[in-house]
Amino acid sequence: MTKRLVPIFSLLALSCLCLALNLASAQEKPKAKAAPVLAGEAVLGSIPVTLTAVGTVEASEVVEIKARINGLLRKVHFEEGSDVREGDPLFSLDSRDLEAQLRSARAGLDRIRAQLKKAGEDKRRNDDLLRQGLISRDQQETTDTALAALQAELREAEAAVEAAAVNLSHAEIRSPLNGRTGVLQLDAGNMVKANADSPMVVISRVEPVNVRFAVPEAQLSAIMAAQSQAPLRVTARPAGVSEAVSGSLFFIDSAVDSRTGTITLKARFANGGRQLWPGQFADVTLEVGTKQDAVLVPERAVAPGAEGEYVFVILPDNTVEYRTVRTGLRHGDRVVVESGLNGGERIVLDGHLRLTPGAAVTIRSEGGGPAEGAPGAGQ
Repeated sequence: MTKRLVPIFSLLALSCLCLALNLASAQEKPKAKAAPVLAGEAVLGSIPVTLTAVGTVEASEVVEIKARINGLLRKVHFEEGSDVREGDPLFSLDSRDLEAQLRSARAGLDRIRAQLKKAGEDKRRNDDLLRQGLISRDQQETTDTALAALQAELREAEAAVEAAAVNLSHAEIRSPLNGRTGVLQLDAGNMVKANADSPMVVISRVEPVNVRFAVPEAQLSAIMAAQSQAPLRVTARPAGVSEAVSGSLFFIDSAVDSRTGTITLKARFANGGRQLWPGQFADVTLEVGTKQDAVLVPERAVAPGAEGEYVFVILPDNTVEYRTVRTGLRHGDRVVVESGLNGGERIVLDGHLRLTPGAAVTIRSEGGGPAEGAPGAGQ
């Protein structure tokens, strides 16, 4: 009997020993390592209320240059695609026939002036003879009539000289504005037709420029109310430009487009650096007001989830709490949290996918090391 119990007691002792070793191993198992995260803060502040659209850049002025007279194009004074100033010469037409017409008109004026001088002397002489009773009043009136006719001819001759001078001035075509020339349509040696269908060149003013864009008609009342207080700020950023350019709203169309339900607006930009070019598309942002006392967080703190957007709030014991939020306006890298945060909370900026509710975290700096004042910093 005793011999049978010895193996059983041995097995029980071995089982107890294994159980004790497993319990000791479980007690010695290390806790889960705290995840390093970058922290930010939800703050109360103000943010611009903005509308976004895609706009088209337009020159503030566009002039088609056409000749006002027929003639041979003698010289082109600019390079196509170059800047010109108001008053700069653009084209010279052959003006020899116009110069001849001006000389002829001036000669006719000189002839009338000579005749008028002679008629004036005749009138003075006849006035003396009439007072002496040597001529009749009919003869004197004939002299007066001739003098009046010559005075009319003088005015006509002066007008002819002025018209010839104006025609001659049309042989020199000058820029009517500061701008940039487009494609040159005619070279020297071509015949030019007065007021032709196609312009000789197009000049566009690119400083300043306008940006045309459209917004939903539902925003019209807010825009007009804000515009009545002060010109609204508008920014535009075309493709390939890193920084947006600032301008101001100056035009609200007089009617809503019934087909699209939008209203057309225009903003003006000084464009001193010429970041905007006519014909470009640009991302446009219109500021129509400011939202005060809003809860603002960095945009990267908000992540999409199955129940909507969420953030991880860092609690005082350096664990995180999962919290769903509802966001609103966005401006730059900041977003308004409409619900879910009150402001003042510490929040996780990155590493959302590594976290679960209640997980422990350590705060790291932008450089990757522990943030100053965080647990583990300076150790």
